[in-house]
Amino acid sequence: MKVFLDANIFFAGARSPRGGSGFILELAKIGKVEIITINQALLEAEQNIVKKLGPIYLNRHYQNLLEIKPKIQSLKFITLEEVAKFRGLVPDKDIPILVGAILSRPKALITLDRRHFLENEKLKKIKLPFEIINPGEFLRKYF
Repeated sequence: MKVFLDANIFFAGARSPRGGSGFILELAKIGKVEIITINQALLEAEQNIVKKLGPIYLNRHYQNLLEIKPKIQSLKFITLEEVAKFRGLVPDKDIPILVGAILSRPKALITLDRRHFLENEKLKKIKLPFEIINPGEFLRKYF
């Protein structure tokens, strides 16, 4: 099953390997889920881990990435016109996450971002080809 991960899942997985995000990463390590993300999400996770957690957690994050081998969805050929379609649905900084998820065609976009994704009424009104779900709900529903 393909899932698209937001940056906060990588951060939470490094911080708490036994939490929901960490468990999703463990499922990827044993081949139960295929992780897809974008470079921007990995960079954001890395920066937040360095700033808020420190080097031990950064090493754990790198180890997770080596073991799960996430697929990186390219946004190289996305035009400004395509990006403009999503203005107002999510903050500009989150548009690449939404576009990356749409392009990669996952079963779910997994995030901890309540305000911009999970409880976003505008996103709920459009027909996305995937569900937006938090780690706990994903695990309860599929595992």
